Amino acid sequence: MRNTGAIPKNPIKYLPALAEFLVQEPRLRVVNHRSTAPIVGDAPANVSLTSYGARIATVWKTIETIGAGTVRPRRIILWLDDVASLANPPAALRRLCARGLELRYCRDYGPHKKYYPYVCEIFPDEPERTLVTADDDVFYPPGWLEELLAAHRPDEVTAFRARIRTEAPYRSWRTCATTEPSERVFATGVSGVAYPPRLLATLRQRGDQFADICPYADDFWLHYAAVATGVPIRQVRDTSVLWWAMPRTAARGLWDGAGTANDAIAEGTRRAWLLD
Repeated sequence: MRNTGAIPKNPIKYLPALAEFLVQEPRLRVVNHRSTAPIVGDAPANVSLTSYGARIATVWKTIETIGAGTVRPRRIILWLDDVASLANPPAALRRLCARGLELRYCRDYGPHKKYYPYVCEIFPDEPERTLVTADDDVFYPPGWLEELLAAHRPDEVTAFRARIRTEAPYRSWRTCATTEPSERVFATGVSGVAYPPRLLATLRQRGDQFADICPYADDFWLHYAAVATGVPIRQVRDTSVLWWAMPRTAARGLWDGAGTANDAIAEGTRRAWLLD
């Protein structure tokens, strides 16, 4: 498996990785049509993710990679706010449901859907369970969950990809290059993050105030929730990891060109958690 989290710089290594990437989707399609093997197992964590719009038709690929892991989570829960998609999900998702996937409805909380419905509905019944969040357009390698949980400590947030928070503008925050836990390690969700129960309890108690403060910036809300709760953040490796992603047309995210939108969001979220 050449999905190591880093892009090979050597052409001799890059070309085999590219070839493997190109056959990833056809291979997953065969598995989805033919396999009856469960995608859940006995790892001490639940995986939660969300999707929306056209991505609902492709999120099955991400879920297949999670279900093919060397260890498998107790539960894989996909939260959708689209009633029609829940009533008549794509065939690929229906096949995954037969193998352990759970489809659940929630309100449209934007990117906060990957964790907030979980802390409201699942966490009260499983208060000791670690939550792992995943993105809906990533090909996770087989060792993804095993490596994440091996690095995870019971009272820390653990992420594969992070930046180091400073007082400078967000765009200057460098990628993390240490495995030491700190409140200044700023986890970004794309490559996978593990959250401890103590933080989940804080998020549940705080409710949906994020809707007024940072509705499209879950990473900031989760970061300052951890800081306010006294939960440090740790990166799994001493380099930030970026797994293979599904090809998509680039979309405008938090950036406003100058980067000031992220700075305003960061400050507003910081004040909401640490000062108000």
